Amino acid sequence: MKLIKTLALTGGVLCLAKGLDDRLETTRYVIRSKKLPDAFDGYRISQISDYHADSVPGLVSEIESEAPDIIVSTGDLVHDDGSYAAGIRLCERLTKIAPVYAVNGNHDLWRSDYEEFEAELASTGVKMLHNERREIEKDGAKIGLAGIDDPFSLDGAKIVKTVKSAADKLPPYNGFDILLFHRANMLDMLKNRGFDLIISGHMHGGQFRLPVLGGVVSPKSSWSSEKSAFFPKYFAGHYSYKETNMIVSRGLGNPMLIPRIFNRPELVTITLKKEK
Repeated sequence: MKLIKTLALTGGVLCLAKGLDDRLETTRYVIRSKKLPDAFDGYRISQISDYHADSVPGLVSEIESEAPDIIVSTGDLVHDDGSYAAGIRLCERLTKIAPVYAVNGNHDLWRSDYEEFEAELASTGVKMLHNERREIEKDGAKIGLAGIDDPFSLDGAKIVKTVKSAADKLPPYNGFDILLFHRANMLDMLKNRGFDLIISGHMHGGQFRLPVLGGVVSPKSSWSSEKSAFFPKYFAGHYSYKETNMIVSRGLGNPMLIPRIFNRPELVTITLKKEK
């Protein structure tokens, strides 16, 4: 009996240690498309999301080792209060690795000094996408990279209306097209819009991750939705609908008092491959 108790205690301690493991983890995806220009075959995109001006040891060196062609930030680079200096310092270092493109998130926009923050962010070389599309060129070929602002509201109806309006203003693109958008819980509104790849965050991996069941709880800003806050549909990983691929990052920081459980901070790298 004593041996059983000892084994049970040891197992519990090991399980807790694994569950609270907060070391950075890199997840790699390969997205294939016949629409991808030959020049972009092997093109690498590193995604950061939900950094919340936190401390993530090894993040910059890990991104550098991934050798991305571009880096994208899908919102909540900083938190809604406190200093945003950590987010600025991070971007100063990232722009020396590769061009950085970004969209804002709800916590970014909740800041009373958001305009000041974005001005400093732009001074680092980060290219913000505000309900617009830019083209990325390589060896004479081009792909589209669009970004939609966070809807910035706790009113569910207003959120839906704002996102629909922003998406409607993006003209169709004749080529491989990528969308950056913060709130993965709204992917059902965007998956029929003709994008080849949508890159999102916001869900924090469901905060707690359970085997088989996946992420457990949505961020508080999603609670205004009629959908349940528990066991969100899109919480982390690779999803697809027809020709649209959707990548959802688990995020990097943790602004909550509750720790991330079985949910290590995540850097995402996406490699684009030409499908013959």
